[in-house]
Amino acid sequence: MGQIYSLLYRVLINLLVPVVLVRFLIRGITRREYWQRLSERIGYLPSHLIPGSIWIHAVSVGEVNAIRPLVEYLLENSDVPILLSCVTPTGSAQIKRLFGCRVSQVYAPVDSGIVVNRALGAVKPCAVIIAETELWPNFLCVSRARKIPVAFVNLRLSDTTFSRARFFLPLCRQALKNVSAFCVQTKVDAERITELGANSDSVHVTGNLKFDMEAPDGIHETGVALRERWGGIGRPTVVLGSSHEGEETRFLKLMIELRVDFPELISVIVPRHPERFNRVFRQISDCGFSVSRVSEWQGDSKVNADVILVDSMGKLLEYYAASDIAIVGGSFVAVGGHNVLEPILVGTPVVFGSDMSNFREISRLVLDSGAGERVNDFTALKSALSRLLQDSDLRKLRANNGSRLLERNRGALQRTTRHLEKILKLN
Repeated sequence: MGQIYSLLYRVLINLLVPVVLVRFLIRGITRREYWQRLSERIGYLPSHLIPGSIWIHAVSVGEVNAIRPLVEYLLENSDVPILLSCVTPTGSAQIKRLFGCRVSQVYAPVDSGIVVNRALGAVKPCAVIIAETELWPNFLCVSRARKIPVAFVNLRLSDTTFSRARFFLPLCRQALKNVSAFCVQTKVDAERITELGANSDSVHVTGNLKFDMEAPDGIHETGVALRERWGGIGRPTVVLGSSHEGEETRFLKLMIELRVDFPELISVIVPRHPERFNRVFRQISDCGFSVSRVSEWQGDSKVNADVILVDSMGKLLEYYAASDIAIVGGSFVAVGGHNVLEPILVGTPVVFGSDMSNFREISRLVLDSGAGERVNDFTALKSALSRLLQDSDLRKLRANNGSRLLERNRGALQRTTRHLEKILKLN
């Protein structure tokens, strides 16, 4: 049955390759970056790539950030070149921002056997490492055929991903038998990947690499400098990070209410997707706020506005560090939330909504440790923000709780590399 599913999948994917390319072309109408390096998506990789590299795949910004500790470890402890792949332009920009010329990077090929074989043939990687939830059957099968060991790291299976994978269970079983090691975040993830067909002997609970992230050098000084641009500590600041459609408007209405008691309140909004920057700018203006766009700032000039719109990528941590309170978006709409450890990493107390299905274990740990607060709606969010804005001791307590939470849960990198050393050429 698995072989039949694999055959059908291969035929279907080959037929869909033109459709996928058209989709990228359409997305490029609003974001021109999608028109760049299209050839890489069909396996025609640059000729300057070094054969024998370790190929690490991370789909977008969040996954790139998560594997940063692992990439830094490999760069410091191995002479083998690193090739990073991703799917989104924002992921590509983050790879460049974090690692510069220390790694090579490409867009991941479409999961067509022909395309994947072409890409792997160009790179001839000594090993492949896949971050989190990227289960691509043809990539796994072609890697095995080429005798390339594959490992998953920081693997998590959300309810949605697991349900979809179970629907294609024979295909998953056929594909997962090609993987040498699964380094998963939790016991639940271990049970799920085993049910999908992974060999239990190759499944290891290593924890979450996000706990091993380090705050960038100078991040707190950067936060202070940003704060000074709009009035210093005399102007309380709340940031809404990684926001999605439907969250900004409700947040802005809430800010209008809060400014009755906190007239000097500054709001910072960091939309998750660049294509929404202009739309969010119009929403802010329509609510009657004065707004300053970060992309228009010049030099160190002061900012006189009610709302700061961060319409530049890669700056989220800086604005978390510059704020008194962080609200993590994607949790007040049906998205599944985003990484609540990022504001905690820079010492900012965090509040998030009820939909944290993609970060269920992390959000539970944050709540249990007293490092953050979950609210069910924007009415409850108003109460939470009012309480935190009035009580600096409570903010400090949560920040300290967050630091202890991070310290207690470090170690995923060490456990992950211990298992990778058995199959990868790290020395």
